[in-house]
Amino acid sequence: MFLKNTPKVRLNLVIQTVVALALSFSAPAMVQAENNEKEVKNNWDVSLGLGVGVAPVYEGSTHYLPSPIPMLAISWRDTVSLGIDGLSLYHKTGGFRYGAGLTYDPGRSEDGKNIFGMSSGDHRLEGLGDIKAAFGVKAFASYDVHPFQHIPLVVVDASVTKLLGSSNDGVLVQGGLAMPFQLGQDWRLTPKVSTTWANNQYMEDYFGVTPEQAARSRFSTYKAKAGMKDASIGLNVKYSITKNWFVTGDGRVKILLSDAASSPISATNIDARIVTLVGYHF
Repeated sequence: MFLKNTPKVRLNLVIQTVVALALSFSAPAMVQAENNEKEVKNNWDVSLGLGVGVAPVYEGSTHYLPSPIPMLAISWRDTVSLGIDGLSLYHKTGGFRYGAGLTYDPGRSEDGKNIFGMSSGDHRLEGLGDIKAAFGVKAFASYDVHPFQHIPLVVVDASVTKLLGSSNDGVLVQGGLAMPFQLGQDWRLTPKVSTTWANNQYMEDYFGVTPEQAARSRFSTYKAKAGMKDASIGLNVKYSITKNWFVTGDGRVKILLSDAASSPISATNIDARIVTLVGYHF
């Protein structure tokens, strides 16, 4: 039996054809949209966190202060990053990573207050004047070997920073060695060692005492020369609570060296710092 070619039948055939064509075009479009969304997400890596840190109010101080630690870490296509180290532009080739960026030095207050205005009660620096906060330009490089699941076995890094402040314009050269390793699915431990060299200007700014400063303070005149400023050892621990939430802790002990250790400004040569925070990785 044959169906009659009625207007109603012809209308149904047209509707079915239009629906079929729409589905055939929309399916690839939906797949492409999903792929584009994944690509956009893969281009960005964002983490937010909040914690607390405890550190001396200045290098060489025996007075410690707790401070809130906000964390924002953003990277785009693994070539541009913004985080605790400042703004960086870098390139990766195999295990070699190098780049340049902007960083920030908080300076030092003579009244024993930290950058949040919290007072430590340490008034040793009265009469020395403040060292103003300053931006700096930084060049850096690192090399790592990662034979196991993209976790570096050893990371060697170095950087040179030139500060650009009116009263804070020294040069720092830093080098370090880290050995990250994974414990199970959730724990990651990274022990590290590092050292810092500072030029004459930086050492004079932070550890020297000029005749004018000596006249206003408790200290005698002291000339701080270029040399190794410090050496440190530390440990970073990260625990993944869920796929997105994590807790991290970072502890470091630093020892002042050479003219930094001998400076009358330094009440102690040992500097301990600890930071812990909770974060969310998008």
